[in-house]
Amino acid sequence: MNFKSIALATTALVVIAAAPANAGQYMGKVNLGGGFASESWTEGGESDLDLDYTTLHGSASVNVPYSDRINLQFDIFGSASLDEAFSDGPDGSFYGGMGAGVHLNYKDPSVGAIGVFGALGRANVGSTSSSDGVVFAAGLEGEYYCNAWTLSAQIGYLDSDHTVFGLVKNAGFVRVGAAYYASSKLKLAANVGHLNGDTTNTGPASDFDEWNWNFSVEYLFGKSVPVSTYVEYKGQNVDVYSGFEDDDRHEVRAGVRFYFGGGDDLQKADREGASFESPDILTWPRFISD
Repeated sequence: MNFKSIALATTALVVIAAAPANAGQYMGKVNLGGGFASESWTEGGESDLDLDYTTLHGSASVNVPYSDRINLQFDIFGSASLDEAFSDGPDGSFYGGMGAGVHLNYKDPSVGAIGVFGALGRANVGSTSSSDGVVFAAGLEGEYYCNAWTLSAQIGYLDSDHTVFGLVKNAGFVRVGAAYYASSKLKLAANVGHLNGDTTNTGPASDFDEWNWNFSVEYLFGKSVPVSTYVEYKGQNVDVYSGFEDDDRHEVRAGVRFYFGGGDDLQKADREGASFESPDILTWPRFISD
């Protein structure tokens, strides 16, 4: 059970959240939750392996203003399977890892934001393998604010340790999303992304193709201590070797999220605080069916 990544990420994020009281400009969030994931791995048109396991995840982000418009955002995140393949039977997985991200952006809370990002972490490869490797991503991102709507886009490059098989290499990706604030306490969000890359550094080009998507609902109910609860669905389809291997992953998550520095308004917390998301380098790059 890979609690180490969760523990390290959570500890670091608590330190961030516990910034001195006079650092009133700092705004951010810390969340912790659990989930249930289902994976289906198919080779040559025939079902090869089906996995079902529970998950644990944690993350936090803090926005540090450099000036009235220039901001730095720092992220830390981790996830783990609670049912590892070799210790809890054939249905488990070694899914998980930990990482960190940084965002530099120009933001006008009345219009939108544009900037650059980078993320670095260590992720387990796909299926029941216990191997893991380094993954990194970098690119451009932006947001547009239109009344109760926030539209977002992210484009970048993702690569992984070339000595590890089971994590995509030399990949380009794009993700677009939208969030709707039904009220200051209720947020609905969705995004869809596409990633294309290579399974190895020396093999055929563009033999890894992936679509991923996400839907979430969040409700803020705390006042003296702003805290929300959320439910999230994450889906992913990976096509490897031009259809020879087809991998599907579905996960439902739920948890709590604590906000600091932004009061009890979800829209304000996003548009004036830590609004950007690091790419999911712990889940997107995974493939193989060992």
